[in-house]
Amino acid sequence: MVQQGSFADSDTVPPASTWVFPTLGITHRNKQATENAKEEVRRIRGLLDAHLRTRTFLVGERVTLAAGPKAEDPFARLPESTSVLDEFRRRYSNEDAHSTALPYCWEHFDQGGWSLGDSEYRFPEELTQTFMSCNLITGMFQRLDKLRKSAFASVILFGTNNSSSISGAWVFRGQELAFPPSLDWQVDYESYAWRKLDPGSEETQTLVREHFSWDGAFQHVGKAFNQGKIFK
Repeated sequence: MVQQGSFADSDTVPPASTWVFPTLGITHRNKQATENAKEEVRRIRGLLDAHLRTRTFLVGERVTLAAGPKAEDPFARLPESTSVLDEFRRRYSNEDAHSTALPYCWEHFDQGGWSLGDSEYRFPEELTQTFMSCNLITGMFQRLDKLRKSAFASVILFGTNNSSSISGAWVFRGQELAFPPSLDWQVDYESYAWRKLDPGSEETQTLVREHFSWDGAFQHVGKAFNQGKIFK
């Protein structure tokens, strides 16, 4: 049951959403994107039909609530880190970002145990009403709930209705993106372009400062700040 649910979430839901959401008024219709999504759904269903011709279920031959071993925590084997994310969260939530939280972040940032990255939503032409765009961010955060102990992010919506973009600054445990090792965290992964950042560069420090404080020129975006959401 778990494997079948994961297959639906990771392979079927994304293209099906691109196909169906415009008909419900949730996103703006893009003809080429819709046609591509239709073909992807047909391809996936074809693979599924072929697989099930000789099988009762995707995995195994009986219904079980434990379809396979419990997924291993992808961070479990990482060495101990000197950076304490909970302490940064506390300072960020209760104190000023500019004067306290960000200086603490840079002073205690363990470059061997943690990494920085940014994300850009790959389909800005599909973003219509800003409240719908914010729902995309909220939905992603909800699906990444189990990642909270190992990541922190500020994801911002820029612009206005029918002219907006989504950009985020992330702190991750380890040196690789957290999403690939876990199917549960991949639902929204391919909708964003990801880039690892150099903690020592001026560009990175500006990007992190502006995203975490929701204040700045945001020159890399080219649109005005609309609203932000914090993953913590």
